[in-house]
Amino acid sequence: MKAMRLAAAIASTLLASQLVLLLAGCGDFWEAPGGNSTGTTASTTALTAASTSVTAGNTDLLTATVTPTAATGTVTFYNNNTSIGTGTLSSGTATYTATFSSTGTETLTAKYGGNSTYASSTSSAVTVTVNPAASDSSRPGILTQSTISRETNLVLDPAIAWTVTADSQLHNVAGLVLLGSTVQNIDGGGHCVYYSGKAYIAAGESNASGVYELSGGGFLAPAGTAGLDCE
Repeated sequence: MKAMRLAAAIASTLLASQLVLLLAGCGDFWEAPGGNSTGTTASTTALTAASTSVTAGNTDLLTATVTPTAATGTVTFYNNNTSIGTGTLSSGTATYTATFSSTGTETLTAKYGGNSTYASSTSSAVTVTVNPAASDSSRPGILTQSTISRETNLVLDPAIAWTVTADSQLHNVAGLVLLGSTVQNIDGGGHCVYYSGKAYIAAGESNASGVYELSGGGFLAPAGTAGLDCE
């Protein structure tokens, strides 16, 4: 009887040893639950915005650059930690066109999800300032209000010929197309547009102050400028 028990114990031990060896040889296709789904090679992600100052309702192109450029997969874009969209990597870059409907400061990040070779990574934050749309520019090309709060930032589309229908008072005026001292994309019609901040030309460079003639008559001038011939 003892001999039978000893034989059974030896058989059980041999069977367990064979099972361990079998599992050890299956490492190519078996992995314990809970393994990492992304690779171990480090990656870095950088985020840029085409513009860091936009008008509410307008779009802004976000570009994520992942290094190494051989990385594949997707990048998720976040606004104040909330996902707003994704882009697929191509030659190390992914893009997303964001639309900002509310004024204020938006904090944007991009996260690369990783793949079987490269680990995930998250960019540093990029801030974008969203400015209110001018109340008088809801009808493109026409400035209709005779008096506008000097807190209003007027952002003009440089490709549109804007027409002034009455004297106006604004804060910053942006998107000007200048030819010498004349603003080409505002037809003053003899009226004046006064600004209390700065005038920005289309390329984004600023002019601290100055009086500019408007095509069709009238002037763009700092608030309080006297002696102008305005209707």
